[in-house]
Amino acid sequence: MDHMHRGNFDFTALKFAILDEADQMLNLGFKENVEEIMATVKNGGLKELQCLMFSATVPRWVQQIAGTFLKPGHGSMDLVKDLKNKTSKTVQHLAINCPW
Repeated sequence: MDHMHRGNFDFTALKFAILDEADQMLNLGFKENVEEIMATVKNGGLKELQCLMFSATVPRWVQQIAGTFLKPGHGSMDLVKDLKNKTSKTVQHLAINCPW
């Protein structure tokens, strides 16, 4: 945000805007920051900007907010469909004790 406010970035040639862990950014209170960045990017004179949002979990409220950033008719892909438990059952988690 600081670099953006100082004018250190030139968004005129930007083709893609990618938000990874979008649900976490929005959940942790960065909605206004994301909105400001996206507005600045879109107001940079771009005619065709592709916005991509990635997240392991996408609650309905995130889908609603994402709709404001994405083009009308945007698509979404839910790889685990309508399962209540969105956590993969094939992932094994390990804990390693670190003495430091």
